Amino acid sequence: MNKNFIIAGAVILVLGLAIAIGVTLSSEPVAAGLPEGETTVTGDLLPEFSGENDDNIALGLAAPIFSAPNENSEIVTLEKNGNAKALLFLAHWCGYCQKEVPIVQRVINTIGVPDGVEVIAIATSIDRGRENYPPQKWLDEEGWSETQLYDLDKEIGSAYGLNAFPYWVFLDKDLNVIARRTGNLPEETVGGLLLQLANQ
Repeated sequence: MNKNFIIAGAVILVLGLAIAIGVTLSSEPVAAGLPEGETTVTGDLLPEFSGENDDNIALGLAAPIFSAPNENSEIVTLEKNGNAKALLFLAHWCGYCQKEVPIVQRVINTIGVPDGVEVIAIATSIDRGRENYPPQKWLDEEGWSETQLYDLDKEIGSAYGLNAFPYWVFLDKDLNVIARRTGNLPEETVGGLLLQLANQ
């Protein structure tokens, strides 16, 4: 009986470790704890971001139209409404993104979002096994005040040519690409870009 007890205990221990490892190594987007809703993308996909040469490749291209759930599971659609758009693609587990969000929020708190401009955070590449999950809790803790959308299956990121984080896509009022950038942007750069965007 003592032997059976030891074997049973070992089996439970092995199962527990397997489950823990599975959760830790998970790299698939998951629905648990996330907003719910269908993500859709229409229109031609943008080419993959190409670094310093990107302005020669993407400038002037029409951006794909997408719909995605916000933090309250309400479906929000990118639309022509007279406003230029600054799209900020984020991964909750990305250290650079974790630095970028408070910088952007500080700019918004200091100068505000200029008239005629919308700033939209798009959480993508979501992984429950990584830090800051779920991403909406992270953005809430950072005091994010602008629109936040959830790219649950990475469809929007792929459509916009994302290949590094954080990833900025700036669109004019007609939803054409003005510029795309990756990496952390300094506070003064963020503020300047938002002001320039208002004049498009």
